[in-house]
Amino acid sequence: MANSKNNPRNNKRASNYQKNNAKKTSKNSKNSNFKNQRQGWQPPKKSNVPLISSIVGGVLVVVIVVILILVSMSSSTPKQLGQSTASAQLVSAVTQIPSGIYDQVGTGGSLVSSPPTKLNSAALTSNGKPEVLYMGDDWCPYCGAERWALITALSRFGTISDLETGYSSSTDVYPNTPTFSLATVKYSSPYLSFVAVEMETVTHAPLENPTSLENNLLNKYSKGNIPFIDIGGKWLSSANYSPQVLQGLTQQSVAANLSSPTSQTTQSIIGAANYLSATFCSIDGNQPANVCNSAGVAAAKNSLKIPAKTTGNNHSHI
Repeated sequence: MANSKNNPRNNKRASNYQKNNAKKTSKNSKNSNFKNQRQGWQPPKKSNVPLISSIVGGVLVVVIVVILILVSMSSSTPKQLGQSTASAQLVSAVTQIPSGIYDQVGTGGSLVSSPPTKLNSAALTSNGKPEVLYMGDDWCPYCGAERWALITALSRFGTISDLETGYSSSTDVYPNTPTFSLATVKYSSPYLSFVAVEMETVTHAPLENPTSLENNLLNKYSKGNIPFIDIGGKWLSSANYSPQVLQGLTQQSVAANLSSPTSQTTQSIIGAANYLSATFCSIDGNQPANVCNSAGVAAAKNSLKIPAKTTGNNHSHI
């Protein structure tokens, strides 16, 4: 399982998140009213307009400063660090890849060096369906590479939406790996449930908190290493291929490559996606048939020693 070399946690999930406490300061101004104590002759009364104008001006300055502070705070969100909503065209290019591309790529050869492995665990389910659990961080380059394969594989079994584009950390190995964030993702499928937990932002700030069960699975079966993908409690997947094949590319150029089965980028992503698809088929009763019986998935099943056809769908809630 791959770890980022420059990350002091070696891609391990910290047990406690650091919390940032912001201090608020305010300034109070006191106004003193002076009375003329002289009796008898009084000087002409002066207009209060300049004083009122000064007070109003001071209030406006304070309001403007507060607004600028709030804008500054909101600008520190991940979206200001390279993330943005994925366009419909990009999502379509990644989730509607022709079946012939999958079949031509097969297992991706030597480029997919770490296919999924068997996991002996209680069945993982949610909403009455086998669950695919992904855990990772936005800064992690290996997570960034794995998301491409995961998204394309999941799209064969359902509909994925609300993706955000982004890049891995610029200070880690394989810097600025083009990818997506799954923090806001939505997924619907008649066969599978999908749960994504992006634990930290690209700047290592806390993002999403895993449940105690998810933390236990991560620590028990992956020793805290990410990316971590628990496939129904029966398969474990992590970094299937090297982020090296994505270096220097953008999301758009990666998506454009997916139409060429001879591209190393395509062979890596689609080969890994066929492996993931094979494991999905093994836990959902071999559905849908057109995917699970396809040549590309059949090649991955053969490599993983999964029976060509899986009968039954025996799952229990945990």
